[in-house]
Amino acid sequence: MAMHAEARALLDRVTAQLQAARDLTRSADWVAKNTAHPKKFPAPWTFEGHEFQVGIMNDSRPKGSIRKCSQVGMSEVSVRLMLALLSIYQGYTGIYTLPTTGFARKFAKSRIDPVISKSAVLRPMVPTEVDSSELKQIGDSFLYITGTYGQVSAISVPGDILFKDEVDFSNPVVLSTFSSRLGHAEGGGVDREFSTPTVHGYGISESFEQSSQAYYMVKCDKCGSWELPDFYQDIVIPGFDQSIVEFDKAALRDPQVRADDAYIRCPRCHHPLSAANLTDPAKRQWVEKVENKDHGGWQVYPWDVYAVNPIARTLKYVNDYERLADWVNFKVGLPFEDAETAFVPDVVKAMFQLQHVPARRGAATGCVMGVDVGKTSHLLIGKRMSPTRFDLLHAERITQTSEGRLVDRILELADWFGASKLVIDAMPDFSTPLYVISRLPMGQAYACYYMNNPNKKELDDLRADPDTGVVHAFRTGTFDTTVKAVNTGQVVAAQLDAAERKEFEDHLGAMKRVNKESASGERVASWVAVKADHYAHALNYLMIADQLCDEKYGSGSVACLPHAAKVRMKS
Repeated sequence: MAMHAEARALLDRVTAQLQAARDLTRSADWVAKNTAHPKKFPAPWTFEGHEFQVGIMNDSRPKGSIRKCSQVGMSEVSVRLMLALLSIYQGYTGIYTLPTTGFARKFAKSRIDPVISKSAVLRPMVPTEVDSSELKQIGDSFLYITGTYGQVSAISVPGDILFKDEVDFSNPVVLSTFSSRLGHAEGGGVDREFSTPTVHGYGISESFEQSSQAYYMVKCDKCGSWELPDFYQDIVIPGFDQSIVEFDKAALRDPQVRADDAYIRCPRCHHPLSAANLTDPAKRQWVEKVENKDHGGWQVYPWDVYAVNPIARTLKYVNDYERLADWVNFKVGLPFEDAETAFVPDVVKAMFQLQHVPARRGAATGCVMGVDVGKTSHLLIGKRMSPTRFDLLHAERITQTSEGRLVDRILELADWFGASKLVIDAMPDFSTPLYVISRLPMGQAYACYYMNNPNKKELDDLRADPDTGVVHAFRTGTFDTTVKAVNTGQVVAAQLDAAERKEFEDHLGAMKRVNKESASGERVASWVAVKADHYAHALNYLMIADQLCDEKYGSGSVACLPHAAKVRMKS
């Protein structure tokens, strides 16, 4: 006789509580037995067409990172896994995060509530008095659903299970706080994060790169070898002979390009991998690149759910995105950097074409300066040579070893290089820029405050007041301008010693342009640092100083307010 659902669930809970360690190896079975198919109710949940999910769900390591493309069902299956764990391991606290509070509330109603209401096991475990879009009771366990921007309600709640959805679009500081809530959980708790990526070394990509890095390999019907297709090498588009990163809307409209006939080839024998080959679970398996006992990681490509994401459909999605990077992030599931999202390393390395300029009296005239202040301050000096050329003449690190040394050195270099404009960061200590401003003629030195305002669309990135010596700069817009100037070869640099040059290159390489959710739910562009970035900010201040040489900033009038760049994309 078949066991009743409630009795089977009770047996699962008793068995789990008797185990010495938490075991997730039967999670997929529990979900299949106790939750319903979202579109074919009352049919049970099935992993058919999404078999890759089973290996991820059944992994018992405390930490797991899933780097993925869109439309592979990770949010749907993660909700079911969270509810399964909370129902089996009674007395647990789960936290499910999404980018914004508004998104979290809608997600609770549209994605979590239907799973509960259609489950004979879960439904009676959720009392109506504790069943909101922010908090749900599941037996003796509790589930908090919260955003990372906006009003955050679960910051102080200790947790046993933490699922972080859309990591790259969430507030990293808040996510770190949530992760700390697992500190007292047995065995470190269960920590799962997943997201479409943005750039290398940031968010889900940084985490994935520290994990076991598993890939869902395929056994080729033709040569019988287990292979991992490469997006950049193994996508074949008849009539298109360029690199896949050159594929765009124009190529899609070209009658010679047959995107409908595109296919994936076997990396070994170059034979086409058919739909039947790619969708046969007997010919797919997870293979880990790195041994990691505590941190599992999985890369999910569109062809891992080939029935939903055939190659032709993936290619046609290029029409929905204005930027190539967004298409690669969302529809392929890979980090991507180009001249719009990072300083191009090869261009930065090629900048150093001028002879070394010694720092001494009379070194140059008509220069500008940018200074990033810290325990070790970073200073850059340069000169505008033409509308399309800016020469970077000097770079220097200054360690504050005595009172006034930093200010004295700044003033000395300003004199030696004839600096007409100087921009120094105002935060976190305003005393240094205030002293510099007080020692120079009005309008020569400015303390810079970065601003981010996603609610206004203005005409300029700077608002300068020479009377107070303060410039407010739209952070994203000014970095966009600086990065474009470098990547288009407009900035040429003098030779630096090896250590200074390496630090300069490393700091510029740390800056990446990503898209984040604002508190209002809009996606806005932002420059983030994946490691030390001081010279990158000094360069941005330097280019701001160059802009301030424009006569429109010569008066105390406000030209305009800063604004935030919005990126239109398909969610």
